[in-house]
Amino acid sequence: MIDSIDEILSIPEETQTIEFKRLEGDHIVRKVIQTIVAMANAEGGLIILGVADTEDSKFKDLDRILGIDDNKELLDEILDKIREVRPTISGLSHKLCIAENGKTIAILEIPKATESFHSIKDEVWMRLHKSNKKLGPHEIVKLGYAKGFEKADKELVDLDFKLLETEYFDTWKKARDISGKDIKEILEKA
Repeated sequence: MIDSIDEILSIPEETQTIEFKRLEGDHIVRKVIQTIVAMANAEGGLIILGVADTEDSKFKDLDRILGIDDNKELLDEILDKIREVRPTISGLSHKLCIAENGKTIAILEIPKATESFHSIKDEVWMRLHKSNKKLGPHEIVKLGYAKGFEKADKELVDLDFKLLETEYFDTWKKARDISGKDIKEILEKA
């Protein structure tokens, strides 16, 4: 976790694992929750609330620290809404820091998902370089296999055993000196 305001101000830009959010606006709670889910589903990261993005040319140096003091109820709402993320993100933490200008910022530390994707309202988000992307079903399955969340050997599927009645199956039986015709019975014993 970042320990000082100087460290925060020295971050050159937002990345896949760093996001600055001014705690204001109608949809800020929804956007922060989406970013929490997206970061957890990618590599984890930090969301720094109350600090303007480095690319916002209106604010430089300590002037970037806008604080959350006037909007602490939004931080409370974010911390409350985090409970709606499924499955729960264990290890998520936050801390408050006070800058030299007397303004308070909040730092949310989001751990990387290790067992399954996280979702909010049945939506799965993934963190890209500086933005979030809502994943479709095909992308969720594909990335689930790539991340090792899903494994083909864990899935149960219905199988028409007549499809196994092939020349290859006969060769496999002969190589193992297996007799019998009932494929289900043969495979249970194999």
